[in-house]
Amino acid sequence: MSQENNNPRKNWDFMIGIALVLFGSFRLYQRTRIDFEWDYKIFLTISFIVYGGFLVYRHLQNKDINED
Repeated sequence: MSQENNNPRKNWDFMIGIALVLFGSFRLYQRTRIDFEWDYKIFLTISFIVYGGFLVYRHLQNKDINED
């Protein structure tokens, strides 16, 4: 029963992770095209991309475990 309630959360985490990676990568690309300066905005964007990648990775790992 707890897995049924937790399943939509995992799907939302997966979609949020994909959005963070895509939009963060696009924002980083646009920012580095204008001027490439290592400031806090670059590091903040990279941290969002890494967190999004972690959410996607965690979703895929849990999917493999549940199939066994």
